[in-house]
Amino acid sequence: MNQDTKLLKNIKLLYVEDNDDVRESTLEILEYYFKDITIARDGEEGFELYEKSYQATNSYFHIVVSDIEMPKMNGVDMCKKIKEINTDQLLVLLTAHDSQEYLMEAINTGIDRFITKPVISVDDLINPLIDLSKKIMLEAEFNKRDFLLKQKNRIIDENIFMTVSDLNGKIIDISQAYMNFTGYTRDEVIGKNHSIFRNEGANPDIIKNLWATILADKEWTGKLKNNKYTGEEYWISSTISPLYDINHKKIGYTAIVQDITNTKRLESLSITDALTEIHNRRYFDYSLKREFKSAIWRKEKFGLLIIDVDFFKDYNDFYGHVKGDKVLKMVATEIKKNISDSVEDVFRIGGEEFAVFISDATDKEVEKIALELITNVELLEIEHEKSSVSKFITISIGAVNIDGSENIMSNEDLYNLADNNLYKAKEGGRNRVVYNVNTSSINTLKNLDVITKLPNRQSLIHDLSLIQEEAMLVLLHINQINSIKDLYGIEAVGDMVSQKAKQLSQIIIDDNVTLYSLNMQEFAILVTSRILFDKYLALLKYSILTNSDENIYYADDENYLVPDFTAGVSYGMLNIFNQADIVLQEAIMAKKNLIIYKNNQTTLELQKSTLNRLRVYKKALHSGNIIPYFQPIIDVRDNSILKYEALARLLTDTGEIVTPYYFLDSAKQDNTFEFFTRQMMQKVFNIYAKKKTDISINITYENINSESMQAYIKNRLEKYGGDGITFEIVESEDIEDYELIEDFILMLKEYNCKVSIDDFGSGYSNFTNIIKLNIDYIKLDGSLIEKLNIDKNVEHMITALLSFAKNAGIKTIAEFVSTKELDKKVRELGVDYIQGYLYGEPKSAESYDIV
Repeated sequence: MNQDTKLLKNIKLLYVEDNDDVRESTLEILEYYFKDITIARDGEEGFELYEKSYQATNSYFHIVVSDIEMPKMNGVDMCKKIKEINTDQLLVLLTAHDSQEYLMEAINTGIDRFITKPVISVDDLINPLIDLSKKIMLEAEFNKRDFLLKQKNRIIDENIFMTVSDLNGKIIDISQAYMNFTGYTRDEVIGKNHSIFRNEGANPDIIKNLWATILADKEWTGKLKNNKYTGEEYWISSTISPLYDINHKKIGYTAIVQDITNTKRLESLSITDALTEIHNRRYFDYSLKREFKSAIWRKEKFGLLIIDVDFFKDYNDFYGHVKGDKVLKMVATEIKKNISDSVEDVFRIGGEEFAVFISDATDKEVEKIALELITNVELLEIEHEKSSVSKFITISIGAVNIDGSENIMSNEDLYNLADNNLYKAKEGGRNRVVYNVNTSSINTLKNLDVITKLPNRQSLIHDLSLIQEEAMLVLLHINQINSIKDLYGIEAVGDMVSQKAKQLSQIIIDDNVTLYSLNMQEFAILVTSRILFDKYLALLKYSILTNSDENIYYADDENYLVPDFTAGVSYGMLNIFNQADIVLQEAIMAKKNLIIYKNNQTTLELQKSTLNRLRVYKKALHSGNIIPYFQPIIDVRDNSILKYEALARLLTDTGEIVTPYYFLDSAKQDNTFEFFTRQMMQKVFNIYAKKKTDISINITYENINSESMQAYIKNRLEKYGGDGITFEIVESEDIEDYELIEDFILMLKEYNCKVSIDDFGSGYSNFTNIIKLNIDYIKLDGSLIEKLNIDKNVEHMITALLSFAKNAGIKTIAEFVSTKELDKKVRELGVDYIQGYLYGEPKSAESYDIV
């Protein structure tokens, strides 16, 4: 029995035949193929059985097979009556050559198949029934899918906010769920534009971008502010996709909408000061960066006022906090009254401190606004007996107004200038404005790169901590920088880097895009608007990474070079700096000009990448190109350098320096890891021997667990001594034998070495075992330090770790300190030493003059 005949096993058959001999012989064939056969001996009985079957089971026979000429009721009349009950019933008539008188009538009745009697072969009977069975199965599958589709459409209609519009944006369909939510009826919506929902305050630039995107046959995703039928405002996240017909011709658009009103309200709460109902410090930090940068691009002036309520603490102490809160509300309301075309926004940035943005105003206008604020606040006549400058509440203001076409500084520097002026206003007697625009010291401010006048690494780290949505980060590495330095000197490098910075600045002109100078050979581009991702990837590929006459650098009249870039790109919110750095190193080693970080690499891609890293690592290892870089560790008491940590780097054939992100995992998986550690350690000891500078060396449990490696370390200490050497043991889940660690530390102590536990607090710290060890320092895990200002749980954990260390008599080191905010925080918590980019990035021994 083949696949086709198997279909017949599921068919319910009614067979009608009055001739006993014919019926018996035909049944022998049918019963072989069919399991469910009902038999009738004439048309009348056949119709009765048909009716009873439907009444009993609420279902019909799949196929009715009947003779034509029968007593009581012939086959055609029976089929007519069956058709009156079920017009879709499949009917097969067995006809003899002498039954032509019934043929036309049968055809008009809608008979599906005719089989000639007598049946000569099995195929003559079964093949027509197989054809009809296939039709039944197809119809059953279609009905099933149709049912599921209707069910799915019903679920969508009842639960999903959706609209369908034509090419002109006129709504041609809308889900019941969206109508229920908005309060509109179908008649009120169909044929209308989506502007029927739109709030009057909707940003026209967003709508313009929406249409530009969908007209280019691309999907648009964004957030819109709308109104319900009642006028109630709501926020949606909408995804609009082109809609095509069967010929792939665009016929309209489908919009899937999600209500994000609560999210927006929570977002509003997160950026709003609860007491005064104006924007808070968090939103101030974010807005200052955005608005000041925008003013620089537009080459407009940008003003900032920092406002302080005079003697507010005295007011609180004398009148009480309830009245103090009322004063802050009244002052905030008075400041808000000044919002106009020039005064963009007002913030509460501290207890009694406020801030005001002023856009594209002259110096006189800024000063006038500040003086009016001072006057208007005093005119509120809020009694203040404890003030020494007035009998009423007054304010002091520090003001700046920076010309974006002339000055390049960071938002933090702008704030510092205004805050310094506020300090002068207070020192000068309060109830006054100090308006000083002297920016001569801007180039020496800490978050500007001195050579390029661009925001530096510290600014990038700070800005990354503020991003709230997916961003794009591009890291650019200037190739051949070491060769240029060797050939033409450091001044030539500075000139060339400045030229590169200027060229990049001319390309990067959009809002929500910032250019940074990280060091003498790396730039970064941060894109915080999703709609600009494709543009800047194209600029990167076809402009920045393309060699042209503009990229030629003339070292002198006769010699010139074409220093090009290598780029690493990543997308997201978390860890995008590390991800971009990983693929940048990958690109440098693979000699590609661009690699984009992929979160979903295939197994084959990962294997290929691992093998390539291993190959490059082994080549460098056997060429002696594993080299130490050094980073200072600072004493918090006087900011002096306690010592330097030695960090492994890989030197490529082209003179590029590659970080451990690229090769360290390959080194650990390879049986040459001990050889790698020895090469690194020997070079560190050579540097130590020249000036006896205190140095930390990293060592792993794998090294300690090797008898030959322990013997090598002991031999080196015998030769060079260990008074200024600290061994940093990288804490790991691989540590199985703490007695082995304890014995190793005792050996180091015989040579006066110090011992530090690295990455302490990373999640598997064994406090009981570590406290037994004779260690000098604990280095707090950098991934925790980076989260210190944004996660209270991390702060509690760090506090507990510091308490543990203090009680155990162990000094603490905070690593990865890259911003002034983190520096201030770890000092407040009580760490002993600090390490991070704020105090120095990893550099060669020559750069720190320790050779």
